Amino acid sequence: MDRLETLCVGKTIIINANRSKNEQVQTLVEEISHQEISVGDILSPNQLDNIKQETIARRRSFERLVPLDKLINAYWQSTNEFELADCLEVTVEYLFEVLEYYREKYGVLVKDNILINFSNGIQILKA
Repeated sequence: MDRLETLCVGKTIIINANRSKNEQVQTLVEEISHQEISVGDILSPNQLDNIKQETIARRRSFERLVPLDKLINAYWQSTNEFELADCLEVTVEYLFEVLEYYREKYGVLVKDNILINFSNGIQILKA
C-alpha cells in the first residue's frame, strides 16, 4: 500500500497512512468531492468523462481547503509560498495547483478593495 494513495470501497475511503497529514487531508477532501459528484467507475484516466469528473472533484477540493478568503488571510501571515503553504496546512505542490486554478478562474482579481495577482505565484495589494 506504500505506492497506493487512496482506495475507495463503497462510501469508505482508505488513505495511505505513510503520507503526511497535509497530503492525507488533501486526498480526503478530493475523495469526498468524488463521492458527491462522480458517476460510475472513473479509474480509466484516458476517457474524457473521467477526466472531467476528476477535474471537477479536484477544483472542489481546492475551493474547500483553500477558499479565496482563507488564502488572502494566510497571505498576510507569510513571507513566501513555503510559509503560505504551511499556514494553509497544504503541501507546496498543492498550493501551486490552487494558485493555477485561481489564475484560470479569476485572472487578476479585485475583491473587497484588494488586488490579487496570480500571474507569478501570488501577490496581493490593497487597492
